[in-house]
Amino acid sequence: MINEDDSVHIIDMDQFNSDDLETILHRILGYVKTTTNSDAGSVYLKDGDNLVFNIFQNNSFSYETIFNLQKPLRKLKFPICEDTETIAVESFIKAKVISVDDVYKSNRFCFETSKKFDKEFNYKTKSILTAPLMDTTTNQPIGVIQLINKKDENGESIPFSRQDEEFITLSSYLIVLSILCTKQNMTDIEKLNAKLEENVIQRTHELEETQKKLIEQINRDPMTNLYNRRYFNEIIEKIFPILQRGETMMSLVMVDIDDFKNINDTHGHAVGDVVINSLADVFRKTLRNSDISIRFGGEEFLLLLTNTNLENSLKIAEKLRKNIENLAIKVNDSEDVKFTISLGVSEVSRDDNNVDVVLIRSDKALYEAKNQGKNQVCYK
Repeated sequence: MINEDDSVHIIDMDQFNSDDLETILHRILGYVKTTTNSDAGSVYLKDGDNLVFNIFQNNSFSYETIFNLQKPLRKLKFPICEDTETIAVESFIKAKVISVDDVYKSNRFCFETSKKFDKEFNYKTKSILTAPLMDTTTNQPIGVIQLINKKDENGESIPFSRQDEEFITLSSYLIVLSILCTKQNMTDIEKLNAKLEENVIQRTHELEETQKKLIEQINRDPMTNLYNRRYFNEIIEKIFPILQRGETMMSLVMVDIDDFKNINDTHGHAVGDVVINSLADVFRKTLRNSDISIRFGGEEFLLLLTNTNLENSLKIAEKLRKNIENLAIKVNDSEDVKFTISLGVSEVSRDDNNVDVVLIRSDKALYEAKNQGKNQVCYK
């Protein structure tokens, strides 16, 4: 997220001061690459009727390799014309940000240069994000900036996000401003700086909202819209110390759909998905707003019942069981599908050292419910 402090940081040109354009561009590209957690990046500038390679950075290569690559890469030229199937050219011509999740699965662009590079240097290009460098005084592009292979916290390649697209757009103004610093007079620079500041302020709120939506999406199961295991791991670290102090109560309920494989095998996976979503709807209708429903994996769910002791948790679990037992899902005009669930309940106690202890108890209770014939509630 870009906050107000970051905005000041971005428009403070002291950190990018240099009489050498290449040095400035390397500093800015490094900043953008680090902020978006990208493995590599490059800048292409317009030269006549071509886009010409200018600078290149790649965290996977040594400094010596990068240095030796700069010269041959500068020979790369891409004609600025329609139907080149080149992402940098299309981004330049259409003056828009373009993102590709996997270059080897893209039917839109050929990525011949990227694939050649991968083969020659034993690299793996995957995600690419490209943005035009717009001169706001003429409203014309002067080049493009490209980021390659966004990484997650584990170093795995992932697609670039909407937030990354917003950030690279803002960064493109900074790059243009830096280029013009070496070519234009101070009056033009002041105009561009003011324009950049205005754009950053204008987009700050929008980016904050984007981040909130992204966080919500990350924490939700895409099919049921219930919370996912990642969210459980996050919140339990905050909740568990409070539970251990006895300041509040909580019970965990493990829920599993009985004979779910048989449902998929008999009726197909589409019906299996409807069953899972129907169970999620029952959770939403039956539980309180303060309770948390989590899709723990496949057909298994975890319920966090807040301010609820074991006795009341068993009542809630039994109510859920009955609601599902009485539920019929219409598959077609002549057939309904019915299913049941088994539930394992455990209350968090002050003696529990960590949440895993409670999860194990709940899981054992669920296992017991399964062994005793399914469609029932057990507790530990």
